[in-house]
Amino acid sequence: MNILIIGNGFDIAHGLPTKYVNFLEFVKVIKQILNTKNLNEVNWGSIHPEVKYIIEKNAGNIRNNLFSQSVIWSDLLDNNIWIDYFLQNDMHGKENWIDFESEISDVIKSLDYDIHGGENDFDLYDEMMKNLSNEYLDCHEQLRKLESFKELRDRLYEDLNKLIRALELYLTEYVSQIECKIISPDISKIIEHEDGTKGATTSKIVCFNYTDTLERVYKYCRTEDIDYIHGKAGINNTVETNNMVLGIDEFLPVDRQNIHTEFVAFKKFYQRIYKQTGCKYKEWVDKIREDYYSYLQKQMKEINRGENSMQDSLNRLPESVLRDQKCKRHNLYIFGHSLDVTDKDILRDLILNDNVYTTIFYHNKDAMGQLITNLVKIIGEEELIKRTGGRTKTIEFKQQQAMILNEAGYQ
Repeated sequence: MNILIIGNGFDIAHGLPTKYVNFLEFVKVIKQILNTKNLNEVNWGSIHPEVKYIIEKNAGNIRNNLFSQSVIWSDLLDNNIWIDYFLQNDMHGKENWIDFESEISDVIKSLDYDIHGGENDFDLYDEMMKNLSNEYLDCHEQLRKLESFKELRDRLYEDLNKLIRALELYLTEYVSQIECKIISPDISKIIEHEDGTKGATTSKIVCFNYTDTLERVYKYCRTEDIDYIHGKAGINNTVETNNMVLGIDEFLPVDRQNIHTEFVAFKKFYQRIYKQTGCKYKEWVDKIREDYYSYLQKQMKEINRGENSMQDSLNRLPESVLRDQKCKRHNLYIFGHSLDVTDKDILRDLILNDNVYTTIFYHNKDAMGQLITNLVKIIGEEELIKRTGGRTKTIEFKQQQAMILNEAGYQ
């Protein structure tokens, strides 16, 4: 089985403006248009040229333009705590969604500390609000009018869901309309059949993106083989039906995780369960482990029958599993994913199998260095050393090939 993991670097490699700074530039423009009602007065800033073109083109569409959708956009963007915070925050040098989620995490951690850092006294609300507004949210005077911690928490959660829906509209109405003029030869090779044909692929894909780029560009991908682990953007959704996961990693120590659950709704694991996103990868992991268990059983039978010496058999368990023709090998490919620790549970499930060979694609040497650093946080230094050399090697880093012209003309 071939399993391909893709992250936001996949969309970026295909020339799509899916960095969170691209989204914020879009938001700046939308807010101006809604305020001025005149495209000629808009400061377009650093908005992606293709997105600008779509906005201008849609201005002449009676049914599908920003002015006809002004009520929807105003509800999502106006007085949104998170939107205002990110627009006024200095995010210079930060462009990944990890940075975006990290900022959300900082706010939530600060709130949690203010509540539980002392003597677990909820009467500290006034002081907490002062600290929070001074450090993070001084763009919102109305926060001071909130009378309780619960009101503040619920408002933050409501506005986060509105931000996510605004992002969903950006991805479906604008980014998905941009033609992909280039494709990755690495991806094409992975999801083609072994004989080079481009029928429905048997590869499995774990997609951390919200977009359908893989499906619309690489036509031979089957939807049923793609696990949208963080949800999938859909134009017909609402704030309530949206299933996109945008949250934070667990930050509490083990002894507090099951007790202090005030902010659990902001955490990714909760959102995956609540929004019922994909978990097909669990079935694929089960198959991988079943194959390995079957291999171990065969080895033990050989030992019992005396067909191999005890030492010879033990030498193959598990150090040279991938070299043993009796063991079914599975291949894991990672493209455009930062290997951030927030996805640790999923990545460990797939990487830490002795019958899985992992190929991690990197853009340049600097990116490779960061990937190695992040992988240490996920599987540990000792495990990484063992798996990147010698007889126990199951991980390799490979520089991705240059993108090539999309001669097939896929959209």
